[in-house]
Amino acid sequence: MPRSKIELRHVRYIIAAAESGSFRRAAQDLGVEQSAISRRIRDVEDEIGAQLFRRHTAGVDLTDIGKQFLNQAAPGARQIGSALYGARTVANRGRHLRIGVFGPLTMGFLSELFGAFRGDRPGVKLRFSEGSCPELIAAVRRGQLDVGVVAEASPGKGFDVTHLWAEPVYVALPDGDPLADQKALRWNDLRDRHFVVTDLPTGDFAKGYLMRNLQTSTGDLQIEQLSVTRESLMQIVAHGDGVTIAGSAHVRHGLPGIAFRRIEDAVLRYGAVHPRGELHRNLERLLALAKSFSERDDAWFARQRLMRPEHRRVPHVDSHRGARGRTPDRLQ
Repeated sequence: MPRSKIELRHVRYIIAAAESGSFRRAAQDLGVEQSAISRRIRDVEDEIGAQLFRRHTAGVDLTDIGKQFLNQAAPGARQIGSALYGARTVANRGRHLRIGVFGPLTMGFLSELFGAFRGDRPGVKLRFSEGSCPELIAAVRRGQLDVGVVAEASPGKGFDVTHLWAEPVYVALPDGDPLADQKALRWNDLRDRHFVVTDLPTGDFAKGYLMRNLQTSTGDLQIEQLSVTRESLMQIVAHGDGVTIAGSAHVRHGLPGIAFRRIEDAVLRYGAVHPRGELHRNLERLLALAKSFSERDDAWFARQRLMRPEHRRVPHVDSHRGARGRTPDRLQ
């Protein structure tokens, strides 16, 4: 027995034409050309060897053979259509992208990126989690996350990093600190300072980063790790009980009582860790958007106080102090 060429759309077209009594109205209802309706119905009539519709000036009517065909075919077609709709609804409801982030979502690059993705794929839910860079990389490797946004990290064999942006590192000082009179600082200027960091993942990272860059013996380091939030930590700094390091997100928004000064040659590179090879389409789209953002001109990055990923150094900013100790680096 030869294989039939009749497909589900043929039956859908026949149902639409029978219900509307017109090939033209059926085409309008289905959003296709009238010629497509006529051609597919003719295909079925040719395979059957009989007409399904009587054509007349007012439209079309089913023949007896057409009625018999539709009585048998329509329930199956509607059941398949219902099954497809139900499966599509469940699939759309369950569509999500699992994203792990090291640091605040208020970072300029991420805020813009996720906003653009939501506009491009409104049906895809973004599910966020935070963690340390090692934790996020491990979660990506285990398949618990689709992508992890990390700083200064390598994912290991079988995984890639798509570089997103770079940003300078700042020291957060109380407003009246003598070092706030300088445009920028070097690590040597900070060796004898009492640093405070949180006991959150960002604090663990900050502590390790300070230990690597201050290059002093462990006994000489003055790094206190406190069980407070990042916001409370900044209040501790503002009250003069220590200094800490900060990224562009805090500097861009500014905090009362705190002056931010860039540390020369201190740069953090952020990237998206993901599996190597073929990616599912939502993750592929997110990375494509991220790449387009990374290729923006330097002016956009300057407004965000960020750097394009290939840039290693930050140009000096004229941050001379103004009235009552306010400076361009302290944004309020």
